[in-house]
Order: sequence, then C-alpha cells, then structure tokens
Amino acid sequence: MIKYIYMLLLFLSLTSKASIRFDWNGGLMITEKSIKSYRFPTMLSDDNNLVIAPHELLRPFIANYTFTNPRTMSEQQTVLPSVSSTLVYSVGNSGIINGLRGVNTKPTTIGNFARQFNFMFLIEFHSAGLYPFIKIDQNLLLNNSFSFEDLSKSLNKQITEAYFMSNNIDMLKQSLDNIFLSKLDNTAINPTVQYAMKRILENRGTIRTKELAGDVYYSEKHLNRLFQKHIGTGVKTFSRIVRMKQVIDLLGCQIALSQLAEITGHYDLSHFAHDFKDVYGITPKEYMSKMSFFYNDPFKLDRYNEIDYNKYERNFKL
Repeated sequence: MIKYIYMLLLFLSLTSKASIRFDWNGGLMITEKSIKSYRFPTMLSDDNNLVIAPHELLRPFIANYTFTNPRTMSEQQTVLPSVSSTLVYSVGNSGIINGLRGVNTKPTTIGNFARQFNFMFLIEFHSAGLYPFIKIDQNLLLNNSFSFEDLSKSLNKQITEAYFMSNNIDMLKQSLDNIFLSKLDNTAINPTVQYAMKRILENRGTIRTKELAGDVYYSEKHLNRLFQKHIGTGVKTFSRIVRMKQVIDLLGCQIALSQLAEITGHYDLSHFAHDFKDVYGITPKEYMSKMSFFYNDPFKLDRYNEIDYNKYERNFKL
C-alpha cells in the first residue's frame, strides 16, 4: 500500500524544479490522524493511507483521490514512468503547498523531501484526464513540476478552500467531487485521443502509429500533435511505456526474458533489453534484483478507464 503512495508523490523529488507557494489561514482542519477514523469504502487503505474512488462521472478523468501520512514513508523509493499527471497538496507546520507533476517518462527517486510534511492529499488523473480541466497543452508539463496556482488560480483556490472548510476526509472527498463535477458541462476527453489510447492499451502498446493513424483517418503527424497536446507524449512514447508496463507486470511471474520479449512484440532479446533500459534506466536483470525498490502503479494503463471500482470499493476500513 505504502509503495502506491510513492508513485503519487513523485513530483516531490529533490530534483523537482517546481515553484510552489504557501497558502495558510492559521489552522489545520484535516490531519494524518483523520486517516484512521475514515469508515467509508476505499480502493486501498491502511492506518496511514487511503485511496478513494471519485464520483462515477469523474472516473474517465480521475483515477482516485489519495490521502496519506508522508512521515511513514521510506527514505528511498523509485517510481516508474507513468503517462498521467498528479496534483498534490502537502500540509506542514508552515502551511499548505500546492504542486502539479506533469506526465513522467523517466524513473524518479524520492528522497526525504516528502517526510517534512504531516499530511498530503492527491488527485491522480488518468492519461488525458487533466487537459479538459485546465486546457493547457500537456507536453508543456512533461517531466516537470509546477505551482498549480500558476496554472489554474481559480481551481487551486477552490481546492485549497475545500481543505480548510472540511472537518473530515469524507467531507473533503465530497467537496473535491463537487468541484470537478461543476466543470463537466464543458469538459470532455478528445474522442480521437480516447479511441487511440484504448486501441493502444488493447494491443498492449504493440500497434504501429501508422495503423493507428489510419484507424482514425488522421496523418501520423497530426495524431502525434493530438497526443502531445492532450496526453503530453507522442504516440510512440505512450505505446512504449504501455508495452514496458506489461513487462513489469509479468516479471514477477517467473517468465523467461526471451518469452517476455516475444509477448511484447520485440524482434529479439537484444531489442527487448534495449527498450527496457531506455524506459527504466536499468536492465531487466538489474530490475529483478532490486524489484522491491520500484513501484508499478496498479491503477494506470491496464485497460483505459476500466478500473473495477466496485471490486476495490468492497475494501472497507476495519
């Protein structure tokens, strides 16, 4: 469970270039202690972490809300590349910090930075799920961190006020739902991008850009422009991360690397190893020897927006 939080907090790496500001009214409404008192359905939970599904209408855009006590985290953890953005609010003794991490295509090691905070809540977006709310080209946010106030002052103000006005996590969750639901009238994921992502995920990243472009009656160049705008990466990068995620999913199943190379559509083991290292920065064997240090997000890039929320929401806090 705690490893899941590491991926969501990747923007807090010491290598981050984010410019983030404090908003503070002199008191904390919800703290890390609120996590233990939560008694509603969750996707995942323990004494220090909650992962909660958003409103049903928001699920094409938002994967989940996460609430965590960062002081319980390990000093070292590496999060694997994702194709989605994370909005994080970090509460410490000096106030609340807002920050957005754009699509991450490189492994990120998290240090002690997050441990200086007492409580965090995160809004984890699906691929292409953030663009409809802020209308900013996602390639401009690629592999970087930002003050969310600088990107969307009004939305950040609503979320910050929701935190201070909420007496418990369920109230905050409901407020977050209401904030994003209020913006759905003029919000939709680009249908071409949505269809293309679904095709890539159905084919586990092995479909060629040329074939995909033909399916949607666009040139490869135009389809790539749409991906850059709405997702943050081109079709090839998106597909490669999807394909390599399948490898990570299967590496713990005692499948031979040669068989993995065949499953993922690689020409031979050499090409497979090259692609793996290009995405993750290490070889497959190095990954397997240090597997416990890496985190592979269970809620992303499986089948586009087809998370079994009913299954997860049967997990109640005891």
